[in-house]
Formats: sequence, C-alpha cells, structure tokens
Amino acid sequence: MKTETQDHPYGKAVARLIDEFGKLPGIGRKSAERLANHVLASSTDEANSLADAIRLVKTNVKRCSMCFNLTEDTLCRICRDTRRDQHIV
Repeated sequence: MKTETQDHPYGKAVARLIDEFGKLPGIGRKSAERLANHVLASSTDEANSLADAIRLVKTNVKRCSMCFNLTEDTLCRICRDTRRDQHIV
C-alpha cells in the first residue's frame, strides 16, 4: 500500500506514517489511517513512548538459541530453568 505522498492532503510525513502502518500484517489502508490519526491525536510523550518501545524491542529482543522463543537473553526463561529436562524442547 503506497500513498501518493505528493498528493496526500496532510503531507509527506502523514503519508509515510500511513504507509508504514499499512505494512503491518492485517492492517489495511483504513486501519493504517486510524492508527496514524491516533498517533497524531496523542501527546508527544505518548508518541515518543511508542517509538521508544519499538526501538527497544528491535534492539534487545532476539530468539532463544535453543527453542527460538522470544527473549532478551541467549536462552529464554523456560530454557534457563534448571528444574526442567534440558533434553526436551
């Protein structure tokens, strides 16, 4: 879903935000516009908090080297648990 940025009534920045939201799975044009409107209606602190949360998860979260679950460490909490049978994933 590509918005014509030159012709968009709210300008390039809003068009880009709609385009980026539209790349998310299950988000069509109308939903992308609703999300963009929500961000625009939010306070700067709320918008920055959302942006920071996205940056933080992309920087710190990876796949567990054993089971491929999401984790911030090499092994997830489940695989690190010494009480479980390490031979069973």
